Order: sequence, then C-alpha cells, then structure tokens
Amino acid sequence: MHKHLILPFTLLTLAACQQSPKSAGSADSTVAPANTAALTPTWAKRFTGTIAGQPVTLLLQRAGSGPADVRGWYVYDHHGEPISLRPFYGENRTDDSIIVNEGYTEDDGVIRGLVSADGHFKGKWINARNNFDFDLSENNDSAIIFSVVAFTDSVKLLPDHPKSPAATASAYTAWPTGGAAAPVITFLQQSIAPGLKSGETPATLLKNGADSFFASYKSGAAGVDSASMNDGPSWQWSAESGSVVAWNKWPILAIENWTYDFTGGAHGNGGSLFTVCDLSQSKKLTPADVFKPGYKPVVTAALEKSYRKKYKVPAGQSLTDAGLQVKKIEPGDNFFITSHGAVFSYTPYEIAAYAAGQITLFVPWADIQTVVREAYLR
Repeated sequence: MHKHLILPFTLLTLAACQQSPKSAGSADSTVAPANTAALTPTWAKRFTGTIAGQPVTLLLQRAGSGPADVRGWYVYDHHGEPISLRPFYGENRTDDSIIVNEGYTEDDGVIRGLVSADGHFKGKWINARNNFDFDLSENNDSAIIFSVVAFTDSVKLLPDHPKSPAATASAYTAWPTGGAAAPVITFLQQSIAPGLKSGETPATLLKNGADSFFASYKSGAAGVDSASMNDGPSWQWSAESGSVVAWNKWPILAIENWTYDFTGGAHGNGGSLFTVCDLSQSKKLTPADVFKPGYKPVVTAALEKSYRKKYKVPAGQSLTDAGLQVKKIEPGDNFFITSHGAVFSYTPYEIAAYAAGQITLFVPWADIQTVVREAYLR
C-alpha cells in the first residue's frame, strides 16, 4: 500500500475529556432545511432508523460527485456486526443517487437511495430475494461529527506529448468538527494531520501527498524510451486513499484507512488498516488493552468459527482447503471493537490469495467474553 496520500490517523493520545459528548443534532454544515439547499459534494453523516423492521445505525460518506466516491459502514443494532458498504460500479447514473454494496454475491444486499438536505436517507435495501423500503434520519447523538476533505489531481508523464499516459491521485479524510468538547476535537484534528501548520487546511497535506506520488511517477520513468509508454497501461498510474468512519458511538471511535494504487503490473495493490480509540480513556487501543493475557487461542477459535459462517465452509473442511494460506486465523493488530464484539481484518495476501480481497471477521463478545476486559463487555 502506498504511503503518499493517506493522512495518518494515529490518535496516540487524546486530550483529556471524561464526559460523554452531548447530542449534536444536525450540526454538520452540509445539513440544511428541506428544499432550501443542495448537499455539498463531500459529507459524512450518521443515520438511524429501521430496515426490514430492525433498528440500524448507518455511517455514510461522500467524497465527490462520482459513484465511486461513496463508502460507509452500518450495523443492525441488535447483533452489532459492522457491515462494510463499498461503491457500486454496475450502472451509469447522472443524479445524486447513492448505491453501495454489502458484498459481491446475490445474497448480499445493495442499498440504493437519496440523501436529502433535511437529513434523511431514503431508499431500498435489495438482494436477490427481498427488498425493503427505508427512511433513515440523521442522528449525531453520542457521536463525533465529521466532514470530508477531498483532493484530486493528475499529471502527464510526457507534458508535451499529446498521447502521454498520466498518473491520477485522489485522497480524502474524515475530518472531526464537533460532537465533543473542543479540546478533543482539536486533538483529533492534530492527530489526523500532525504536520498541519497554522493557516493550512487538511487539503494542503493531501496535495503534498499527491505531489510526492507524482514525483515517484516521474522518477520511475526516467530514462525510459517514450515510445514504449504511449498509451501503455503500465504507465497509467493511480493512487487512491481515504479514511472512513467505521464505528462512532461514545466512547468508541473506529476509523478505516484504505488505500489502493496501481503502479504497473497485472493489478494494483491496496487494503484497509483500522484505528480504534476509547475516548473516555483518551487512548488508542491495542489488542492488549481490550483482551486479557493469553487471549489468542480463544480468539483464534472464534475467528475460525466466524470465517466458516461467513464463507460457508463446512466443519470437516480445513481452512487451507477452503482457500486460505494459513492453517489457523490468529488475531492481529488490525482490529477495532464495537458495543457487541471485535472485528479483525486481514489485507490481501495476508492470509489468502489476492483474489480473496480484504477478509474482515466479526467476533461477538459472547464467543470470547472470558478473555475480554470487563470495561468493554458493554
């Protein structure tokens, strides 16, 4: 994964703040009264309501006007397993509709709808067997409020050549703006953008990252015959990155930092890394903070149970026969927690072939409660 574009969400130490944030209502600047203003191209929102009669909390972000610029996470509140929402590329559209995938099979849901300026997300949840109407309302109770800062640019490899290949860089970051005491918000902003100087904006650092990527692009082509790169796909480089709020309910905040880049070859590379914080303790969490000593065997067994359920692997089949490159799935440091359990995520190539993509597994507290510190068994 490239290191040029994504702003570090380190959150190593949070400013002291022991009280729960108060309801922020519709403090997001992108929210306006109904029918009086259009949404801006970038926003981050937290919605609550029901889908198929079940209470849900849905986190959604838009980093631009294109269909690929929408991502998020949502959860059915009764069981608490976070579900990743990814861009839907299956159709061209000219309106502001939102279409995101839960997965890549006909059994996985697709969420389609429109976000209105009065703070509603209305649409349909659809899969091969069912469809359900929903009307979710923006709700920032006990949550950090975010906006989205985005940047994109491109450069030609051969500026004077009419058919020169080009590199494109795009990045965005979820930017905290409210929902907690001012010292917490200030610290979060400084943690996301530690190099930000007075008078600069987060977009400044995104631009600096893009410039670094473009410099690598130019230097990588030094001395190469220009005839060999005209319209050549190996020189159509791209770098994309973003930070997406994955869990946002006091006192736990989790951020997904994803990257994808193509710098020649058969395919690009990328993946997601997660950061989780306990705001009540002003602390970035590691597995040792959440789990008791000797937790790994218990969590390993629970991860195998989760993998078999998610990927429909029968009990008699080994994990390697099911396609993994490991005999057991051990917990790593790429994780976050919710009110209901822990999520462990594995980047492409980490435990399976590239084609398997990012493997993300949820383990409910009920399966591992004997090795979880009591503070997190909420």
